Amino acid sequence: MAENAKRILILGLGGAGCSTIARIASTAPDGMEFAVMDCDVQTLERCAHIETRLVIGKGITDGLSAGGDLETGRRCAESSVSQIETLLSAVDLLLVVTGLGGGLGSGAAPVLARMARNAGAHSLFFTVLPFPFEGSVVQGKAHNSLHRLRTHADAIVQMPNKRIQPDGDALLTDSMERSDRTLSAGVVGLWRILSHTGLCNLDFADLHTLLRYCDATCRFSCASATGEGRAQTLIDALRVHPLADNGAIFENAPGMLVGITGGEDLTLAEAQQIMESIVPDNETCWVKMGIAIDPSFSGRISAMVLTAESWKEPLVGDGRGGLKSASGEGGQGELPGVLKPRSRAFGGSERTVWRGEDLDVPTYLRRKTKLPR
Repeated sequence: MAENAKRILILGLGGAGCSTIARIASTAPDGMEFAVMDCDVQTLERCAHIETRLVIGKGITDGLSAGGDLETGRRCAESSVSQIETLLSAVDLLLVVTGLGGGLGSGAAPVLARMARNAGAHSLFFTVLPFPFEGSVVQGKAHNSLHRLRTHADAIVQMPNKRIQPDGDALLTDSMERSDRTLSAGVVGLWRILSHTGLCNLDFADLHTLLRYCDATCRFSCASATGEGRAQTLIDALRVHPLADNGAIFENAPGMLVGITGGEDLTLAEAQQIMESIVPDNETCWVKMGIAIDPSFSGRISAMVLTAESWKEPLVGDGRGGLKSASGEGGQGELPGVLKPRSRAFGGSERTVWRGEDLDVPTYLRRKTKLPR
């Protein structure tokens, strides 16, 4: 690993997350770091090929599942703070795969996101949402968890099961395989563009900018293509990706990261064709592109696109070649008047500073906490 390389940890949380990560890890490229976390011992036993397996809340569930109870899932995470802090130590980017609507994933995900933020790690959650036929109670738990998760997670990729499953009378095993392929392509694709040095690099700073300014929710699309006309085939596949909403995520994206990987036969014309087809035709979209050459991709090209669903504030030049928000601060807008000069009612007194922190600045701004909607 390069001296300035960032540590990326891919974590499966809860039953659905652990099962998905177990399947992804079995075919993942060398260099990816995986971990799984659950309160159900039996679930973790099925992940024996993953070195880092963390049992949480054992004293609460006695090694069984959370029983679909969101509060039990939260307590399991809260009772295992020291274990989780050790896991997150020195992690720069935490990619979490979890299912929402159950107990452990729904309850523990917001806690994990908060702990990652406190540990100085960025967090991106790939959340699989339940089918409509699973009932309003399960749907309600999933949305409740999303609401809480948004407060601390840097970004969330929502993956409704009804979108990523095949149409028609598909076998259950085929449905599970498609879901895993969709998740795997997104997770591995993001890891690849951040970990590989290319002709035109996408690095951790680029992802940091996207996560910093996206309003908590991201979308992704990924595809591969071979043969004659492969660039156009790739573009078409990106647009019909289950999470691309028929290409709408490209047309309306306020910000996007695009990672293209190909062999030594990748041409400039192909890269240009791909970018011109997916980047919005406006001057406000923030776009960063990366191109990596991998000899194993000879005859094949792939692309992974991560888009922001909405943007907190427009980015403007900071006068030094960088970017900042229009308000001059990174992060969400301030409540009216909270950082204005003190009025005469306070006698122009000095601000309250304790241990280097200005206590007159609201806690949610000092800790860069997103306010739930």
